[in-house]
This record gives sequence, C-alpha cells and structure tokens, in this order.
Amino acid sequence: MGNAKTTLSAWQKTIIALTVAIGLATVSQAKEGFDRDFEIKTLSSRPDTVSGGDAVVQVTLPRYASARDVVLELNGVDVTSAFVADATGRQLTGLITGMALGKNELTARAKYHHGGQHFEKLQLVNYPSYGPVFSGEHQRPWICETAASGVGAPPAEGPCVAPSRTDWFYRTTTGMFQPLPSMTPPFPADLAQTTTIDGNTVPYIVRVESGTLDENIYRIALLDDPANPVRNPWSPGGKKPGAGWNGKLTVPFGGGCGPGFRSGSNNATSALQNTPLSLGFAVAFGTRNTLGTGCNDLVSAETLMMIKERFIEQFGVPKFTIGSGGSGGSMQQRLIVQNYPGLLDAITPGVSYSDLVSILPDVVDCGLLNRYFDTVANPIEWPASRRAKVDGYPVNAAGTNTTCRSWNGFARTWQTPFNGFSSVVPVDLRYNPETNPSGARGSFWDGIVNAFGKDPETGFARSGYDNVGVQYGLNALNSGHISVDEFLDLNEKVGGFDVDGNFVPARSKGDTIAIRNTYRTGRLISGENQIVPTIDTRNYTDAIIDIHTRVRTFAFMERLVRANGTRENQVNWLTPQSTAGTPIPNIAERALRAHNEWLDKIASDDSGRPYAEKVIRNKPAWVTDTCWESSGVAHEERFTMNPSATCNQLFPIFSTVRIQAGGAVAGDIMKCQLKPVRLSDYRVALTSAQEARLKSIFPEGVCDFSRPGVQQRPIQDSWLAYPQPGHAVSLGDDGDDRHDRRDGHDRDD
Repeated sequence: MGNAKTTLSAWQKTIIALTVAIGLATVSQAKEGFDRDFEIKTLSSRPDTVSGGDAVVQVTLPRYASARDVVLELNGVDVTSAFVADATGRQLTGLITGMALGKNELTARAKYHHGGQHFEKLQLVNYPSYGPVFSGEHQRPWICETAASGVGAPPAEGPCVAPSRTDWFYRTTTGMFQPLPSMTPPFPADLAQTTTIDGNTVPYIVRVESGTLDENIYRIALLDDPANPVRNPWSPGGKKPGAGWNGKLTVPFGGGCGPGFRSGSNNATSALQNTPLSLGFAVAFGTRNTLGTGCNDLVSAETLMMIKERFIEQFGVPKFTIGSGGSGGSMQQRLIVQNYPGLLDAITPGVSYSDLVSILPDVVDCGLLNRYFDTVANPIEWPASRRAKVDGYPVNAAGTNTTCRSWNGFARTWQTPFNGFSSVVPVDLRYNPETNPSGARGSFWDGIVNAFGKDPETGFARSGYDNVGVQYGLNALNSGHISVDEFLDLNEKVGGFDVDGNFVPARSKGDTIAIRNTYRTGRLISGENQIVPTIDTRNYTDAIIDIHTRVRTFAFMERLVRANGTRENQVNWLTPQSTAGTPIPNIAERALRAHNEWLDKIASDDSGRPYAEKVIRNKPAWVTDTCWESSGVAHEERFTMNPSATCNQLFPIFSTVRIQAGGAVAGDIMKCQLKPVRLSDYRVALTSAQEARLKSIFPEGVCDFSRPGVQQRPIQDSWLAYPQPGHAVSLGDDGDDRHDRRDGHDRDD
C-alpha cells in the first residue's frame, strides 16, 4: 500500500526482455546477410508464445534442397530425426521438445549447396506450462482444485500443476455416457454408433484427456479408437486421428463473473458434450474459460491458446476452431476475437453481451437506483411501473420489480472487494479493511488489475466506474413520466461508491487511467477485428426480468457497424424463453452445422479477396436473421429496432439505465464528456429555483452523449502482454518506446 516502489519479478523482467529480443532476432539475421530461403513456422502456437518446452514446427525447403540434405538444430542440438517429410518431399513437420525457458533458436540448413551454406533461423520463446505467457502475473492466493477435479492432489507449494491423464467413455443406445469398461473388443452391447458431419459412421467412444495448463484444469474430448488410439501424430510411426474426428475443434465458454483466486474445478464428464461430439467435432476447454471461476478474459484467452497448443501437439492442427457459450461466455468469445485474433475462427455467443466493462456502469447504476427507490424516496410513490421509466427495463408479470432488481447482486459483487468469492477461497485470505488490508480483493477491477493498473495511493486496482454528469431518468422527465422535482431529487441523492464499494453521497469519479486502459487494451469491445462468422443466439427472457435482455444484441451491432461499416458477418437467431417440447430446431446443432458450412466455404474461397469480404460472400443463404414462435413458425427478417417489425412485436426490445439517461444503444461510453446545463435541452419547463438546483447538482455539467467518451479511442494493438499492472506491451515489439502501451506520466511503477 502507499507509494512503495514496485520490484519486478523474474517473470516481469523476462517478458520485457523477450518482447525486445523477439524483434531483435529478425534484425540480427538480416544484418548477417545470408540467403534465407528456408521457411520455418510454428503450427502449435505463435513462435513467441510457446509453452511447456515443445512445439510443432513446419519447415518448407528451398527448391535446391532435398529432405535428406536438411539439418535441423535446436540450440545447436540436431533434432532432424523428429521431422517427417510430406508426400511432396518439400515440407518437413515435427514436434520438437526440450526447449529451455526463454529464448531458443531453431536452425534449418542444407548440408550441401554449391553456392555456400544456406540456412534460416527462427527464435522460439518458451514459457512454463503453468504460465503466465501474456496475461500478467496470476492472482495470489491461487487455490489449486486438482483433487476436486480428479487429476491428482495439489502440490504442497508452488504453481497449480498435475500430470495429464486419459479416460474413456461410450455413449449408450439409450443416450447416456458411461465409463468404457475395456479398451479392447468386445465393447458393451449397448454401444451406440454416431454419424459425423462428414458422413462417417463410427462407434460412439470418446477419449477425454485431462490435466493442468495455465494453473487451471483442462479437458480435451474427441472420438477415438481405444484399441488403436491417436499417439505421437507428428512422429515417424505415430498414429494420426481416425475417421471419428472431423478435423475441427469446438470450445465452450462458461458464464458468470467471479473474483477468481482459484483454478476452478470440474470433472471429466463435463467434456462429454453430445452435440459437437456426435458430429465428430473435438471439444476442448479449461476451468478458467468460465468467467464465474475468475472474471479475467486475459487468463481465459491465455488458457485457450495453451490448450490449443496442447491439442495440436497431441492430435493435429484443427481445420478451424468454433467458440460457443452464453452470457459471460459470449463476452469471452468477442474479447478473444478482438484482442487475440486467430484463436477462434467463428463464434456463437448466446444470450449475449458485448463485454463486461461496458455493462458494468449500467449494472452498478441499478444498485444505486434500487437503494434510492427503496430507502431514500417513498417506495409507494415508485412502483415498478414507474421505476421502469427510469431504468428502462421490463416489469415482471406480478408488477413488483424490474430487471434492475435482478442486477442488484451483481452491482454489489462487481464494485465491492468483499462479495462473490467461492467457498474454496478461505475467508482469512480475503481482503478486510480492518483485519486483512492486503488480502484478496474481489471486485471486477481487481480481477483484471494487470490491464487497468494499480492506484499508487491505495495499491488497489484502478476503478473505471463513473457516474459524474449522468442524468438518471432524463428520458422519463422529457416524456412526462416523472416530475421535475422527482428528477432533481433522484439525481441529487443517487450518490456513488467508494474504493471498497460502500455507498457515498458524492458521485463516483472513474480513474481516467483505468478508463484509458479499458479502451487501449481492448477490455471494451469496439467492433474492431470482429470479422469472423458470428451467430448470436438468444432465448428471450426479458419478460421474466432476467438480466440477459435483448437490447444487448443491438448494442453490439451498433459497434460492429461503426467499426466495419457492416454487420453482415453476424446472424441473429431468437427463440422463446423455453423451446422444450416445441418444434423449434435444436439451435446449438443448427448453429454448429451453419458454422461448419460457412467456414468450409471460406476455406475453399481462393478469390484473393480480403478475409472480411470472404466471410460475408460465403455466408450460407439459409443462415439469416430469424425468430421463432413457440409453434415453430419461423420469421426471417433483418433485425432492427423498428418496433413494428414482426420479431419485435413477438419479442419487444427494452432499454437500460444509461440509455434512459440519454446515452446511445451502443453503450460504449465509460465516462461521458460534459456540457453546461442548458434549459433548451429539456422538454419541460423548469422554474428558476429548479434551474438553480439542477446546476448545483451538476456543477461540472451534464453528460454530452453526442461526443465520444473521455479517453475513448480505438484499441492500440492485438496480442498484448502485461509484464506489470497497467503496462501493456505488444508481443514481438522491437523495444521502441512507441510500442509501450502507457504514457510516461501515467506509469504505475
């Protein structure tokens, strides 16, 4: 706490040095002046994000060299025998192992060439399998839940690691998964068969590999033959996947938003996801791909990267990778596409949001409004029907609450450091301002402190929540649903939160460095890089005041259009709250089949057009915006916010607190620019006393939502790493100061 100077850890020093070294390696090669006509590339990960000491590498030979004349060396040690030539003899591929932590050098050269010795070098940067690679130092404490996940006892000290293991299951003819009793025939009589999306009919036997990566538990599942399983697919004599795996990978992401400080837990059966597996897709994920385990999208992206690396090394390169998942799972997919492009080729966000940081203001606002309506004002004068005019949300069937009430728990959890912890995190390790001021803080901002940075005065994460100038209920005032005095009283007494999430009478002022970092590091979805095939699925729950309101789909599409000029790469499918017992198609399977067709068509497109154009031109004709009635009747119409549209008549669109305060549907302003109070902006008359009171409530001015937000700007780069809280560097930077993602006067050290 206080202003003590930060001491860099070994990992922080390493990543700063490596981001410089990666760029310098290319410079040094060029200076040497050799004819570099081999091509070396990694298939399992980027060369600067290798983990676990191994990588799948492909070497393309120059025309003068033959495979038998090539020598491959890792740090001076001959590793040629690890490589296998393809049918043309022009490419060698192999799994190299035994890399040291940090920088490694792979060299490819020809033994003989009349023009001199030709070679190429590739620098590989290796990190521990327990991470971190780019997400920044992991939280401490970090409760290791390997025992609860069935992968072994946690280590007595040090990182959360456990050995990998493989379990086998089969699908019965009655539709259940059971442990496979024998690895060799005869197999159980009730073993089902499944026909993959490629038309191959195989026994429905699933291999599940489990272990730890990036200090969380991973699972990889795919159809395989236990009598002759996949093994060493990159080695001479290895066994490649059979007819069961269709060569494609799916990654499910989980919802929620918890403080973290834990690996999370699951079991091997969590990977037995029938829809993708039955069609031949592999399934892979980690416990930290669920935001309810830890609300840090950087760790989620890093986990995905490391799991894909493991998958490729063990089974092969997937033709493409498709994400899926609802709520917090939808946010992870969008954030990974924006900030770590290439990890996901298509996404299926369900009951979606754009991101968490831009819905947080609206959610925390709900906490403040509920407090005002319940304890400050007269609740009788503010029934749910009137509250809804201020908060914009629907009212439940009983007429007693709006969705803002449903958000109340999250308002406390995300802004305060005390709430939301899993019971596995001991209470005595958690923050308490009196008894444990240096304990684990559980607010949303503390969970991603590596991106937002630390306040040097408190040592806590910088908080970007801001409600200065927000005119709560402005639309309700202008439409005559609340009086001027009610509007003034609400805005005068709504208040804000302090650093520990306690209510204070003054409005909350967001830390401008946190807000700047929110935009620059991509914690807020701007629409940039969102060019992959996207199928947004939503079961309509607005009527039951569930938090997953339909307006969030349109918030994202506004950003998408603003960034790219089109939203044609996103399709929206909307169903009633429940589809059980209805003739509505299986939306998860329909989306997976749609993505499969869409991505196959893109892969076959050799037109040379930009990828974004290929995505749009190869969208299957039947994949269009659609809503379904419970009867199964489908309405294909382009989704807009026109209230007279058929789908909007069936499934009305509501609003949010900030929209009702004059904000845009996009909802991407963290802190508004201010303008002076002008009576001409109001559609109702104010007395001179009311005008004076209004100006005293907003002495700095009121929000001007027609202008970009404070510090709002495009993301600076993708593939950022975080060697220190609030300090982001681009992987592969050459060390030039212009690549440092912070300004000198804003440094947190």
